[in-house]
Amino acid sequence: MTSTPKYMRIVEWTIEQINSGFFQPKAKFLSESELGKRFDCSRQTVRRALEVLEQRGLISRIQGSGTFISPVKRPIKNPSVISRNGNKTVGLISTFMDNYIFPCIIRGIEEIFSSEDIAIQLASTNNLVAGETRALQLMLDRHLDGLIVEPTRSALPCANLDLFHAITNRGIPLIFIDSFYPELSIPYVALDDVKAGYSATKHLIDLGHRNITGIFPHSNRQGHLRYLGFVNALAEQGIPIQDDLITWHSRENMQQILHGSTLLKNLSTCTAVLCYNDVTARMPIEFVQKNGRKVPEDLSVIGIDNSELARIISLTSVVHPSEKLGEAAASLLLSMMNGEQGKSILFPPQLMKRNS
Repeated sequence: MTSTPKYMRIVEWTIEQINSGFFQPKAKFLSESELGKRFDCSRQTVRRALEVLEQRGLISRIQGSGTFISPVKRPIKNPSVISRNGNKTVGLISTFMDNYIFPCIIRGIEEIFSSEDIAIQLASTNNLVAGETRALQLMLDRHLDGLIVEPTRSALPCANLDLFHAITNRGIPLIFIDSFYPELSIPYVALDDVKAGYSATKHLIDLGHRNITGIFPHSNRQGHLRYLGFVNALAEQGIPIQDDLITWHSRENMQQILHGSTLLKNLSTCTAVLCYNDVTARMPIEFVQKNGRKVPEDLSVIGIDNSELARIISLTSVVHPSEKLGEAAASLLLSMMNGEQGKSILFPPQLMKRNS
């Protein structure tokens, strides 16, 4: 049997104090800092406890005035057994439901949550800011026990700070997967993208390449971090950064850029290319084949994710932890739901070498 979550200790203690008459109806309740000191726990744990108490109608929180005991009848049944044995629901917001990474991630998440009898509420943003707004509002309307979010266009300023603050202010444990928003101090679970870009580029350098191009999306933080690893590897070997050899694309112009004359010229003059992911890597491979050149003899190509596509086209690729990432994210959120402090987790990259 699982132990009582830390936030439930506060809930149970509050009920005991109300039942004993120590806290009278409409009396002012302890502040967040006072509760944190009394129970030696984090502010997030306190906020989760206050959320449970408010949902059960035991307290009322008035902005600018504080927290007050509601005019409830006594005695109040202690809800700890219901909380431990009743159904819990966790929200999961992804950019896309059907990409090649998400099914593996959710399999890892389900592996952990199914053993705890926790249901999952799914939502997709379609990698649109407005889609993320709708998904977050949907989750706020649910009485969630926790929330996992894959950020949308994470390299851009977060447009939904108010909604994320509303979630954390309710005491709902929240983590990010695959990326993060630097404006928010929220734990995240992801591949170490800087090291992924570095290790892939270093492998190309070790093969003797010096004229290396890169293809990255400018709206995803993963792309920026992988570019940073790319730059670090080149700088370490004293190889000058050639800005005109780097190709940046967006979701809207991806096909136009990836089949445009500038990138095709770069691929004609370079001997190697680091691609943001395996899908992007397919394009330079097809280009080389159409122009009578060979991979890897004329152009070496590396992707990131090590997806099924990488295996099909024999692409050297950095492994995305996917299922393990999902398991780690679910385990982290579960510990936070039990009142623990959340810490970010980065998976080290592993290079899967193939014939590209």
